[in-house]
Amino acid sequence: MDSLVHQPGFASLFGVLGCIFCAATVSAATAALEIGTDDGTLSVRSGPVALVTYQARPMTGPVGGARFRGSAFLHPLRTPSGFVVTDLQPGDHLHHFGAWWPWKYLAVGGRRVLFWELQRGEGIIVGEGVTASGADETGARFTARNVYLDRTVEGAPLKLLDETVGIRVSPVTNTPARGYTIDLRITHRCAVNEPIQIVKYRYSGFGFRGTAAWSSTNSTLLTSEGRNREDSNGSRGRWVRLQGKAGAETSAGVLLMSDAANHEHPEFLRTWNSKMHAGAFFVNFNPVQREAWTFEPGRDYIRRYRLFVYDGEISAEQAEAQWAAWQTGDRKEMD
Repeated sequence: MDSLVHQPGFASLFGVLGCIFCAATVSAATAALEIGTDDGTLSVRSGPVALVTYQARPMTGPVGGARFRGSAFLHPLRTPSGFVVTDLQPGDHLHHFGAWWPWKYLAVGGRRVLFWELQRGEGIIVGEGVTASGADETGARFTARNVYLDRTVEGAPLKLLDETVGIRVSPVTNTPARGYTIDLRITHRCAVNEPIQIVKYRYSGFGFRGTAAWSSTNSTLLTSEGRNREDSNGSRGRWVRLQGKAGAETSAGVLLMSDAANHEHPEFLRTWNSKMHAGAFFVNFNPVQREAWTFEPGRDYIRRYRLFVYDGEISAEQAEAQWAAWQTGDRKEMD
């Protein structure tokens, strides 16, 4: 089996960590969180609960066969109590992978290549592993490398985009509810010496598929602009709160936040209403819903997102305060 940790020589976003942790389990002596690796995944644990699991290399044995060997996604995401808020390969969309961030189409050299529905055999995002990781009293962090491969060309697949993802997980807090944050810094750079267009489409970019335990009868969606399941699709939003039952007398939720510096902020939203797929949650922050976006060679294109995963409930005012605190606080510490 290939090592989860990528070969040395890549400049990590987290060079301050001072080393690359290659052991099966990595833990700082004073840290509340621990990092472990297993079968192509990296997990961040708090005590007995694996809060965050990242698929660093292509899946083995996915539902639907080898054409669904996705990678570069987060699942499962658990609340501190262990409730899972994401879904993986639901029956209605086997190409949905928890929290994931593929572009729908890339256009280059007269070709338009589909990456979202990887099962079509055109484009695929391949995780190449983790390049650095570590944990201390401030939380856990890791960096991963991924590539966008065009399989429509003759011969070997052609690499179109290089992707670097920096992820930081905070220790569990009790404010405004018992939960923790996940920060993502997604960087793209052209791997070919010509512009690449991120094609305009109704869904593309950062996506989230909510747990199958939530439906229109036991959960709610609220955006920063006060919209809900029925009227949020096609609107703009800085954050989206998903909240629902986690048991007979308990609740849980996830607050999805988009950074003010992201392209086309506030980003357009693709959401499903209560009549679609029994009220399942699908949320997409999409900067190309109205206009295409062109990446020029030699430049880095960066997007940032934060998730707050929690037990219990938070109000709209608390959700807004979470987004504002992120913007005025440690948003750029991952640079």
